Amino acid sequence: MSNSPARSLADDLRARGDDRLRKLLLLRPDLLSPVPSDISGLAARSLTVPSVARAIDSLNVWSLQVLETVAALVEPTNVEEVVAATCESARTALDELIDLALIYQDQGQLRLPRPVRDALGNEPAGLGPHLGGNVKAAIKDLDKAPKDSLSIVDRLLWGPPRGTVGDTTNPGPHLKWLIDHQILQVTDPTHVVLPQEIALALRGGKTFRECQDKQPALTGEKLKQGDIDRAGALEASAFLIWIEELLDLLAAEPATALRSGGLGVRDLRRFALALDIDEACAAFIAESAYAIGLIGVQLDDQIMPTNAYDVWLAQEPARRWHGIVEAWLISSRVAGLVGSKDAATKSLAALGPELDRAAASSLRRQVLNLLEEASPVAPTADSVAAAVAWQKPRRSAHNQSDLVLWTLREAAWLGVTGRGALTTFAKEVIAGSDSNSLMGALPPPVNHILIQGDHTAIAPGPLTTTLLREMMSMAKIESRGSATVFRFTQESIRHALDTGASAEEIQSFLAATSKTPVPQSLIYLVNDVARKHGRLRVGGGLAYLRCDDENLLAEAVKDRRLAKLNLRRLAPTILISEATLEETIKVLRTHGFSPVAEASDGGVLLQGTKAKRASTRPKTPRMLVEAGAPSSSLVEAALRALRAGDRASIATRAAPSLARTPSNPTSETVDALVEVSKSGGTIWIGYADTDGGVSNRIVEPVSIFGGQLTAFDHGTGTVRRFAIHRITGVAELDA
Repeated sequence: MSNSPARSLADDLRARGDDRLRKLLLLRPDLLSPVPSDISGLAARSLTVPSVARAIDSLNVWSLQVLETVAALVEPTNVEEVVAATCESARTALDELIDLALIYQDQGQLRLPRPVRDALGNEPAGLGPHLGGNVKAAIKDLDKAPKDSLSIVDRLLWGPPRGTVGDTTNPGPHLKWLIDHQILQVTDPTHVVLPQEIALALRGGKTFRECQDKQPALTGEKLKQGDIDRAGALEASAFLIWIEELLDLLAAEPATALRSGGLGVRDLRRFALALDIDEACAAFIAESAYAIGLIGVQLDDQIMPTNAYDVWLAQEPARRWHGIVEAWLISSRVAGLVGSKDAATKSLAALGPELDRAAASSLRRQVLNLLEEASPVAPTADSVAAAVAWQKPRRSAHNQSDLVLWTLREAAWLGVTGRGALTTFAKEVIAGSDSNSLMGALPPPVNHILIQGDHTAIAPGPLTTTLLREMMSMAKIESRGSATVFRFTQESIRHALDTGASAEEIQSFLAATSKTPVPQSLIYLVNDVARKHGRLRVGGGLAYLRCDDENLLAEAVKDRRLAKLNLRRLAPTILISEATLEETIKVLRTHGFSPVAEASDGGVLLQGTKAKRASTRPKTPRMLVEAGAPSSSLVEAALRALRAGDRASIATRAAPSLARTPSNPTSETVDALVEVSKSGGTIWIGYADTDGGVSNRIVEPVSIFGGQLTAFDHGTGTVRRFAIHRITGVAELDA
């Protein structure tokens, strides 16, 4: 073996062609923040602890096994030794690890940089330390070992290689036999270790029990794409309606933000109950609206829709859906965490500040890529989780399985998947194109209902926004799906009357909207509720009750269910209540009375749903994102800067002369610069700073105008201007 010094990673990178360096920068985008000054700087950046951790975290199980094998073998190793310790497919994995600069080549040998070795830990592949000794003799003696001694070795063989014992100074006979025959080494009074040489020999020279060079299969039911798209379109339509209903609830009755930020549990339950969904879904709907700026928080901590909501409602449904899914794909917020506890055992709230997870966006992409790979199969959640864990094993400990399940659940709610498989319109969003196929797949809005004889009304599709709001004001949703079922009740009709509608207006609306005749019994219900509505008036006192029907007031006084109001007669037609106006009305309605609020002038105080909007600008959710793929222009500029920086480091012997030489006459400097700018070359310039110091710069002239040189500065990686009268000298730079 040659006694020449070992090659460094920088030497290896410097010898690589532009294509391989370009690949490294694309695989490890963090190396470009900022662009290193030269190849040595690139190598140093790639070996920083955070960068090494990111690169190793990007590896799949198989690449990690191969990397740990290189770490376990005696350095320097080679491809054939790694293949012998694993399997033939290690060759491809080694190429990928070299591309990532986690391994580098030194005259046909493979070396592992120290920071990479440190990141893998002291026991790669579950192997203990190199402790030397006569391995063959120890293995031969093992044939005579007691059975219980062999069971100890079996437990340590595939890692971890260290075991805890009671006392190594006074071991039991089975442990003593292993120590005496140097099968196990004592590390301290209570621990023993199986040396690497012994373990590898007993493993048959293999570093792992099994080469996991294949991703686990995605298994599930194969579906027809048309069925998938139809199911997904229905879910997408339902999700848009959910957002509309939730924001209308917030407009009618804004929520109050918690002191720490976010929606309280009570408000979340209110939304879930109103939309007939679970709280997890309600939290995701709120987060989805928040992500696209439809929810704002006032200075008084009131949470309500923003003015952007009205603009959003005017958009085509497919465009609305597209914006929601795009925001979901890039968001670092994880709605699935709502309700869980943080480190301080505080419950995490929807719209709160603690829901960001940096890996969320990349994991969603990872899951959707797997779904696209499996399409048109609807893979089981377990098989998707197994594939994700294989692709990113180092992240599996950080809620990864939960994030996978939450992503699949949210994809189903959004209509990104239909019956568990990826929809065509979701594939379009993932590819970055418009979701044109959704426009034809979404059920068209309908402007009519079908009233039934049992006081229900069926909407045979998603209602228009105006019609939905009218129906929500006078009926309650009984069931949802491809068709929505509304039910008219005394309470729902009374709500419509409270908003200012008259019995005649309600009946006219129903007659004009329904394609079936309005049942006579429903007309009777509307008239009966309207006749009772407003006979009893409640005003502020705390509260008073006024009614021309003295018998009705007497009934209220005698009703024990109203005892909490402590009603007292003030006059034949007036009672006084000790509760607030709102509480008095609520209690009376709960027990069968139909009061209305009365204004100070004696008129009816309408309690309609005023559409409140946040006056403050919506605050964009904070996003934690991982470094994305750099643009091709950035990579090309970085390559130029790295190569120029390397040339600069080689040419530094000529650089000092520029600082020492007297300043060229300006005319000569301009002539030299013009000549170089025409040929498109790279030059050295000496440049005097404002404090009189002279620095040497490597630049590519772009133009000369107005006494200034515009040039690409390889030192900073930017285009900047240099005052020509400060340029002390010009010299060509050899390529």
